Amino acid sequence: MSRDPAKPPISYTIDRSLGIIIEEWHGDVTAADLGALWNAYFSSPDVLALRKTLADLRDANILFTGNELSDLVSSVAIPALRGRDWKTALVVENPVQFGVSRQYQVFAEQYSTDCIFRNYEDAIHWLCDPAGQ
Repeated sequence: MSRDPAKPPISYTIDRSLGIIIEEWHGDVTAADLGALWNAYFSSPDVLALRKTLADLRDANILFTGNELSDLVSSVAIPALRGRDWKTALVVENPVQFGVSRQYQVFAEQYSTDCIFRNYEDAIHWLCDPAGQ
């Protein structure tokens, strides 16, 4: 899977009408790419105010290990959140994406409520459902 070198492998936008952050993962994604995203994330007051993410991994070739993901959660996410919670809907298409998403669920369970989907619309519904808050 190749990507446009001018486009970052992970980008995000804020959908103010839904009150969520939408991440799009494209091409080869490394631990350094995820770390760069999280460093930008956790320095954004808008992101920290929402703390709800739809991560669309369907177009990604994930190249980091579970250990690298665990290290990022413990060294970047947890210190930056300072006890705040998070909610993430992860949209996947293949077994590797599912496996990495499942690992994230386990590593982040102390601060995040997560659910894995194959359907984008179902993910948005779950993320935005007031009953699921």
